[in-house]
Amino acid sequence: MKKLLFNIICFFFIFNSIASACNFRISNFGDPKEKIKLEPMLPVSMPDRFGGESLIIPMEDLCKNDDKLYGTTVIYLYIENKLSRIQLYRPNMQDHKLMDYAMNKYGKFNLPEGMPKVMWRGSYLWESGNDIVEYIKTNIHDGHAEIIDITSKIYSKAMADYNAKVGEWLDSQQ
Repeated sequence: MKKLLFNIICFFFIFNSIASACNFRISNFGDPKEKIKLEPMLPVSMPDRFGGESLIIPMEDLCKNDDKLYGTTVIYLYIENKLSRIQLYRPNMQDHKLMDYAMNKYGKFNLPEGMPKVMWRGSYLWESGNDIVEYIKTNIHDGHAEIIDITSKIYSKAMADYNAKVGEWLDSQQ
């Protein structure tokens, strides 16, 4: 009887922590941007010169009851009005919350021996079902940024074409 009661209590705590966890995936890959509805404010929409449109939403607006990733911006990229990428962007924070989140959700990866998290720069790639997930930590002007980039294998051709356009433009700016 005690063991059953213990299992029920454990289940309750695990279920509660999962149920209260933030879900920033408020739309499915391929969905149009009109499917995203947030009250009371509308997300910031930014079309670009490469055929994409980004909806930019602070994590605080998506996860009002879970502050673990506050300070992170979620960017939903639409190509031909289909969700093609979800990106979590966390610049110049003095923590490793996106790295910890990615390792907990998608699997751990090894950092070079003796290298502290704060010094590490690089990327790691996972496949999760139809999703390709990449964690990136890179230097930016005045600091560093953590990025989790989630794309769908189904929309990989559209993303490759989009990235090629962005790359051509970046090359022309040098």
